[in-house]
Amino acid sequence: MKNFSALESHCSLSFDQSGPYWHIWTPENHPVIFHDASAFKAGMNILAICSRLVPEVHIITFELMSNHIHITAAGTENNIKKLFALFRRFLGNYLRSKGFCCDLSSFTPHFRMIGTLQDLRNVISYTNRNGFVISPDDTPFSYRWGANSYFFNYAAKERYYESTSFLSRTKRRELIRSHDSDTIVKIKTVDDYACPMDFCAITFAEKLYRNASHYFRDISRNIEAHKTLALEIGESIYYSDDELFSIISNICKERYGQYKPSLIPANAKRELAIQLHRDYNAGNKQIHRLLKIDLATLAQLFPEQH
Repeated sequence: MKNFSALESHCSLSFDQSGPYWHIWTPENHPVIFHDASAFKAGMNILAICSRLVPEVHIITFELMSNHIHITAAGTENNIKKLFALFRRFLGNYLRSKGFCCDLSSFTPHFRMIGTLQDLRNVISYTNRNGFVISPDDTPFSYRWGANSYFFNYAAKERYYESTSFLSRTKRRELIRSHDSDTIVKIKTVDDYACPMDFCAITFAEKLYRNASHYFRDISRNIEAHKTLALEIGESIYYSDDELFSIISNICKERYGQYKPSLIPANAKRELAIQLHRDYNAGNKQIHRLLKIDLATLAQLFPEQH
């Protein structure tokens, strides 16, 4: 068995063989984009198509949340911006075709260059546990809408290798409302959507860790690094939107005879916002999404939050 230094040297060599590396994320205060499982599947498919159209970018891992996205990738900033622009355009096309509100003008990416191996590890593990943080029914290894479940997971990889299903040209056209993907290489699917093993550099990413045990410790115990990243990009959610929405809907029904929080009076919304902040540790952005209270008003109520 190789010793610690030899394993770390191998990881460093892998790190040096690619790059530049980037953490890409969109704001978490955006309205919901992915309303249900079919929309999440469309998002997975569209990102896979974009990765084929901009092969210069190597997506290392990613996760889709209901209203934002995290991507860890290698490539030039210009190429990554090109890929994201395609993703946003095709996603807008899909949403319009389904009759959803498709104003994605504020669905804008932020970029941070990753300079060290440990920084890259932190971003990968942060990305791969992001869905778990907002979904109480998932672990970092079960959340479906990202590449996370394929890391050091032989069973998941075996399903990919055994799959004989592909995203057809007709399906691609329906998704992006364009012929742009007509000539790309086939995209393999699992569970009726693009499999991250087919368009993400997961095998490469695993080489950045000494072994599976190292990865597990990093994603489950490296809490301080995850907190630092969350503060850096302005994320501080402790309860999922779905969980809190269910809670406030029940409160609204009991107090006001109305299940929809958006229909209760303004003073009732204020009282509910205070309760969410006090009892459920909800941040201003999360309260804004759930109750549609202006962020400036929330900043006056809870001035310690930024």
